Amino acid sequence: MALYRTEGIVLRTRNLGEADRIVTFYSPTRGKVRAVARGARRPRSRFVSSTQMFAHADFLVFPGKSLDSISQVEVKTSFPRLHEDLIKLAFASYIAELLDAMVEEGGEGTDNAGNEAVFGLLAAYLRALSEANDPEMLTRAFELKLSSLLGYKPVLDSCARCGTRDLGAEVGFAPDAGGVVCQDCLKHSGLGTGGVRISRGAVEVMKRLLVLELDKVSRLGAGPGMRAEIERAMRVHLDFRLDRRLQSLDFLAAVKAAQDGGRKAATIQ
Repeated sequence: MALYRTEGIVLRTRNLGEADRIVTFYSPTRGKVRAVARGARRPRSRFVSSTQMFAHADFLVFPGKSLDSISQVEVKTSFPRLHEDLIKLAFASYIAELLDAMVEEGGEGTDNAGNEAVFGLLAAYLRALSEANDPEMLTRAFELKLSSLLGYKPVLDSCARCGTRDLGAEVGFAPDAGGVVCQDCLKHSGLGTGGVRISRGAVEVMKRLLVLELDKVSRLGAGPGMRAEIERAMRVHLDFRLDRRLQSLDFLAAVKAAQDGGRKAATIQ
């Protein structure tokens, strides 16, 4: 089989044997790819920098029967600011694990337009996150946009159960229905499995996040309460479609808690 060259962004790495590393990266032409970088864990390996998390690189890959092998790598950028800021690192790690969990391996030739769109979204997110002062809302925007690209776009303009556009004053978000449920459906059928209450204002912000470019998300104002509503809604929406809890969520929660604790201590002083 012939070598192939593809661009990619590293989503995950795993040690193999004494010196090798399995690299999972996302490609605009092949979707999610797993390949082994031989000797990548040796200090002087040419693969050391190119197999770091979030590395954006050109890969030359030799196809294998069960696992491809990386022959050469040329790094475009490693997004160094993400590795220098713990909260940004935590958000980037979460997004990488989320994408890894939501897409299957081996998308070559099946939906290149979809692969390109997902890759473009990932690259734009990492660029924006490197500069962001508001990683929280940026990440909510990524979750919504990724859901839309993968065919799981939440219903926000009408009731996901009955279809009415007259949602009423009190609404909910039901993952088993696929989005917002109106006041009448909420009254008669409840929230369903894993559903949460959400304000009309939070729904409107979610609609804006879906259409805004990532580098403009920071202009969208939303208070702490509304942010928490959107985070809960997206969490149940994504968890409904995942078969496991993402480990990066615990890391992200711990980093956010430490950051909040530091802010409170600084305020008291």
